[in-house]
Amino acid sequence: MFFSIAFCLSFSRLASASISISDPSDVIPPSLWAADNAIVPNYNVTDLSVQPSPIISVYNFEGNSTAIDHKSFSTLENETSVLLVANGAELNLSYVNVLKEGYYSDLLTSSFWGFNAAINVANASTAYFDHLNVTTHNGAANIYAYGTGTVVYVDNAWLYSSGPVSHGVYASGNGTVYASHVQQYSGGRRSSSFSGDSPAGYVHISDSVAHAAGVGSASFYALGEIYADNVVSISENGPVIFMDGAQKAYLTNCDATAGLLGGVAIFSSMVRESGAILSLTSSKITTTGDTLPGLWFGNIIIDVSLNDTELVTSSGILVVSNFSQITQDFNHYADYSEQPNLSPAEVYVTVAESDLVGDIVAYNGSSISWSLNSHSNWTGTAYSGYGDAYFDVYLDASSLWTLTNTTTVRNFTSEDSTLSNIYSNGFDLYYNKSATGHAYLNGQTISLNGGGSAISSS
Repeated sequence: MFFSIAFCLSFSRLASASISISDPSDVIPPSLWAADNAIVPNYNVTDLSVQPSPIISVYNFEGNSTAIDHKSFSTLENETSVLLVANGAELNLSYVNVLKEGYYSDLLTSSFWGFNAAINVANASTAYFDHLNVTTHNGAANIYAYGTGTVVYVDNAWLYSSGPVSHGVYASGNGTVYASHVQQYSGGRRSSSFSGDSPAGYVHISDSVAHAAGVGSASFYALGEIYADNVVSISENGPVIFMDGAQKAYLTNCDATAGLLGGVAIFSSMVRESGAILSLTSSKITTTGDTLPGLWFGNIIIDVSLNDTELVTSSGILVVSNFSQITQDFNHYADYSEQPNLSPAEVYVTVAESDLVGDIVAYNGSSISWSLNSHSNWTGTAYSGYGDAYFDVYLDASSLWTLTNTTTVRNFTSEDSTLSNIYSNGFDLYYNKSATGHAYLNGQTISLNGGGSAISSS
């Protein structure tokens, strides 16, 4: 699939030229593997707390150091990796082709433990891959790293997969991957481009292109930490980022498009967790659906940083904070009847050097703290989607807020005590006179530029 991006990201405010980017689906048409990609995984399987054994593979590299170049490896077997690197081994592959076919029968062993991955690097092993071509069918990850002390280095890789849970680059169990110059395509359900999984995976991606087409497939799935720099991606039926719990995702110089749920979908799947971090720097996230927000958060406490970043939405919604989570199929937001044991989300957003157009929306007792700094501009309003909603807005002296509707906030703080950095368009801003954030206003009604007023409310 060819898709267009704005060029260049660093100068997105000055110029917008369109260029086309190619990914592996332009070489292997997804229509050839449509039946594969239509498979819905079975999630009702027994959870496993430790890695099963043995790991089955065709070619084993254990406890030794091996270098291979200009060779091809393949298998048709189920639950069988092509290459296994384990028990402190080191493997160097250069100009190597790997073909993996064969179905999984158990979601957990094939997904969480990489039993059906084309390349499985595990148990404190190290791998160096350059000019690698990996193709998998019937549900198999391309490159999988598992275990504390396991590190995989990838430079110049072409990754194609079909079938469910067939992630491109995948790290779990405290494994780490450093990958650059990757071209990736996955067509199956829940087959994210770059993924970390429980208990944690650490994935570093740079100078790459990613295309995930399946339902519930994100560009980045963060259970652990994701670091992305200069990545162009599209997720046709998923968000740019999935994140469950107190994980961390850092995107720099990225241009990413989402087609389902939201630009990001970040939540706690059980008890509400705190300590999650999302950082977007010199990046752009675009959502294609008419109802999709730029950033969506449910049942989570999270710090968000938007620095020199664009959120482009057809819905006109920048941020949603909600009492909700995402279903097991990763295809819609669960309502109260599906999961009543949740808590309101608390979202703390710091904006710098950014121009943002759209609204911030909170549901069911959730809150958004919205801080504009360093010459940022916001055109929009804050409102409740349902039930109680709490908004705290801060403006430094260099930033401007243009209202698009009457707005009520809990705390409002402006470094400009005359509020000249608000343009009202004739709308009023209501603030809670008893809240500490705007005690300096002394309950006054202050005329705003554009004809509206800032008015205290009880």
